[in-house]
Amino acid sequence: MLFTQLEYFVAVAREQHFGRAAAASFVSASALSESIRKLEAELGVPLVRRGRSFQGLTPEGEAVLVWARRMIADHRALKDEVSSAAARLNGVVRVGVIPSGVALAARVLAELCATHPDLQVRLVTGLTSEQVVGGLRSFEFDAGLLHPSAAAADDIRHILVETDRLVVVGAASRSDFGETIELAALEGLPVCVLEPSMRARQILDDALSERGVRLRPRVEVDSVEALLALARTGEWVSVVPRSAVPKAAASIGVKVAEIVRPEVSIPIVLAMLGEEPRPPLSLAVDAAARRLVTPPA
Repeated sequence: MLFTQLEYFVAVAREQHFGRAAAASFVSASALSESIRKLEAELGVPLVRRGRSFQGLTPEGEAVLVWARRMIADHRALKDEVSSAAARLNGVVRVGVIPSGVALAARVLAELCATHPDLQVRLVTGLTSEQVVGGLRSFEFDAGLLHPSAAAADDIRHILVETDRLVVVGAASRSDFGETIELAALEGLPVCVLEPSMRARQILDDALSERGVRLRPRVEVDSVEALLALARTGEWVSVVPRSAVPKAAASIGVKVAEIVRPEVSIPIVLAMLGEEPRPPLSLAVDAAARRLVTPPA
């Protein structure tokens, strides 16, 4: 059994398509298919249901997928351990992030790469907290930035990295709000917000409900970047995390109003699998985040 066979099999399970899996693996579709057939022959069971196209995994394939992901993750961790022992941690660190954690992720990864310049980064954004946790458990991510409610599980370790605040942003030319805005005043504005599945949106909805405010968003999106783009048009205002807006907000054509009465806070944690021994990449991300929380004296 070769690790490449396991990697190709995991790619097919992820992409749900032989052609896309082959492209992601930088091999031809025929080579990938033949590799998986050899894996099936060695294990003595069919792993993939085939028709004219990919039809899904067999029950045996679903069971093998769990082990394949674990074996690939352990193989990566072994190589990272050897690399770390040689004082040159390298490889690709994979991080999943919720929309309100993108700015924080940039700071954590900048800190990480300043310490380990040979590392490469794969950052996946626009996820829900549950999707981030799912990616950790399936070994697709080494670490994730998410809301703490989804990280409250025995197999997940996490640290609080930041508590952000929601603010309102709109085009610099708008005159219907100033430097602060009461939460209830959102009811009368053309508001853009994150999708209801996003935890930051749920926190906002809970705060509105406590005040008896019924918000009818004009636009719902799955990324903070989209919210900022919509606000810049002047047609709408957007509710975003404060950390997502440059300190010089005017430089991107918007102005910012702090939400008051009440403030709406969003805690963000760094989460990783609670496995032992801890992989070097996870340890490195953890250390980078902790340096941001507690800068050196």
